[in-house]
Amino acid sequence: MTSQIITLEGRNTVHDALTSGRVIRSILISTTTLKDPKIKTIASLAGKHDVRLEKVRPDQIDHISESGNAQGVIAYLELPEPPSLDEILKTKTHPFLLLFNSLDYEQNLGALMRSAWAAGVDAVIVPNTGVHEITPVVAKVSQGAAAYVPLISMSLFQALTKIKDQAVPVVGVEVGLGQDYTKQNLTGPVAFVFGGEAASLSEPLKKYCDLFVHIPMVKKAASLNVSVATALIIFEKTRQERNVLN
Repeated sequence: MTSQIITLEGRNTVHDALTSGRVIRSILISTTTLKDPKIKTIASLAGKHDVRLEKVRPDQIDHISESGNAQGVIAYLELPEPPSLDEILKTKTHPFLLLFNSLDYEQNLGALMRSAWAAGVDAVIVPNTGVHEITPVVAKVSQGAAAYVPLISMSLFQALTKIKDQAVPVVGVEVGLGQDYTKQNLTGPVAFVFGGEAASLSEPLKKYCDLFVHIPMVKKAASLNVSVATALIIFEKTRQERNVLN
């Protein structure tokens, strides 16, 4: 198993990482924030989990920070190799998966991973072309979500074959196809397939879809940003499931 180190910035992000059981290599804290209650809690948790804590000058934090808003604290977290799709399909009773035909911008991957984490997505699957790994930019924009949502890089055709073998419904999200996404039952196990920033779903990928949904838009708007479209779809699923429980 291989791992990589990602940078987490911000008091809430670092605090959440410390309470998650993830492996944190070290934490840097600005000397000007030592009296802040949240920073005190972070320092206490670091001691409890035997995480190396270093107090540094505020300009050092500013120099290292990639977000420009580290709030006086930076952590270096060890990101383990993500589980395989086979493992997820075997262990999850109701798999919740997102697949993307192509992603060209790290900011979009980071943003959609943030939404995926909040919505309880089990994995994000992308081909090994374009943006397909956790870079510093992806980690920064995801605000820590990159540490919790597995990012799997593999052929979408191989992934969809495995998904369909487990009878998980495949829902294509495509402009003008299928039902309004708010009118389609999205509860239960599902794999949503999206296009990318500049491309729709390819015809070969469409053949794997059991059904399609679309997001109604004003006619002059060709499409939404892929991270925005992702958020709308996955939170509609969580809304429907809350209604079922209630």
